[in-house]
Amino acid sequence: MQGVESSAFCQNGVVTPFYGIVIEQSLSDPAFAETLDVAVRKQDPNGSWMFLLVRIASDRLFTELERVRQALADDQPWYAHFFSGEKIAVVFPDAIISMTIDAASWEAAIAHGLTLGIPREQLDFWPHTVEQVEEMFGLSLADLD
Repeated sequence: MQGVESSAFCQNGVVTPFYGIVIEQSLSDPAFAETLDVAVRKQDPNGSWMFLLVRIASDRLFTELERVRQALADDQPWYAHFFSGEKIAVVFPDAIISMTIDAASWEAAIAHGLTLGIPREQLDFWPHTVEQVEEMFGLSLADLD
């Protein structure tokens, strides 16, 4: 994984989980979603995509990101992304790219997504903060623990 260090996912000595967005239709086998720790499911307003809010324990991050990478369908360009604190990991079918919530660090992930045919407007990596997830899913992450 480009630029990802395991120590990067510890905040003030506390290991924090990663949360991520996986679109159910992006999976080559929909049953794969049942192997993930899906906290919440939400249908997009147009009814075409099912958003999965997935939780990954920090100690399983690398294994789980690789599993998601291998599970992404190849029928069209897809990606998933996961975040914890300031860190974001973007999972493409052929790469996992590390960046931060600072949009200035997104250049490599955006460029890679564009080469796969993902439209630029979809490479916004939203949501990528707790507040954005809570807004998108209408919940408090604290209530999920």
